Amino acid sequence: MSITTEHSGYQILYVEADNAWRCPQLGLSAPSLSALRQEIDAADAVTRQLNIPAFLLDHSGFSITPVLVVRADRDGEHVWVINKVDDPRNERREKVSLHRLVEDTMENRRLLLDWRDASRAVYEEGQRVSQRRDAIPRMDALILGPAMGSRDKVS
Repeated sequence: MSITTEHSGYQILYVEADNAWRCPQLGLSAPSLSALRQEIDAADAVTRQLNIPAFLLDHSGFSITPVLVVRADRDGEHVWVINKVDDPRNERREKVSLHRLVEDTMENRRLLLDWRDASRAVYEEGQRVSQRRDAIPRMDALILGPAMGSRDKVS
């Protein structure tokens, strides 16, 4: 008799001849299913541990925060990061999408600086454009003159 199940994405087999539960993918075995699940969880936790410096882009894309990627999530699309920048005495841990992270390399630092400089130039140009628009004289009630007064009177 053979029993097959799954735990955390790993296949588990019961081998009746050995009276043991086995996880071939991790090379683990245990006398009970619950014991094997605990071993799988422990092995999985170790394999998902990371220590990768990175930069976190905020949702708007305008803020760049240095973080440390410390653990991969099981879904393969998210990781846990530690952010000590806001308050070095109080680290903030959060789960973020891999799409919001940039690995901390010399090349990526150069690219982020280039992007920041270009973004700043676009922002400053936008400010100049807004100032030009705001400097254009607007109409007021004096321009309308007698026409304003005639609206208030009923004939």
